[in-house]
Amino acid sequence: MSRRLVAEGSLVVPSPLGPLLLTASPAGLTRLCFAGQAGVCAAAADENIATPEAERRECGQLLHLAGEQLAAYFAGRLRVFALPLDEGGTSFQRQVWQALRGIPYGRTCSYAELAAAVGRPRACRAVGNANGKNPLPIVTPCHRVIHADGGLGGYSAGLSVKRFLLALEGAVLRRA
Repeated sequence: MSRRLVAEGSLVVPSPLGPLLLTASPAGLTRLCFAGQAGVCAAAADENIATPEAERRECGQLLHLAGEQLAAYFAGRLRVFALPLDEGGTSFQRQVWQALRGIPYGRTCSYAELAAAVGRPRACRAVGNANGKNPLPIVTPCHRVIHADGGLGGYSAGLSVKRFLLALEGAVLRRA
């Protein structure tokens, strides 16, 4: 499957996990959806239609760059994404998502460790909720967050996808 522009501000790219829908605004990447999230993907594409020609070009360039970086990630050649992001969210969610991007490739972090990293050590559940609302999985690597006992926890695209991504990165999971 080749890359194809779906609507102004959105692009479908192939991946080993199936097609991924990317959406962008002139400010940055706004969403990454897995094929199994059809309703979320359709809504994301609809909400990100840019009309002015300059915005279409800007979004198109960003989307193609994101597609290239995702291809490099899946080929094992990219460990850190370098893309402008326009992820929205609350102040707390953005703080959690920023901390997620600090988890190194191939490493994992517990929900408790992530909560401590954002200065809210008792907010494990809130951190988990912010993780679940991450609009840019893979780019903002919420798949690297696991339970303190080494269990996988959850993942918006399913645990098989989370396992795949962790294996791709060579992450070692340990069970207490």
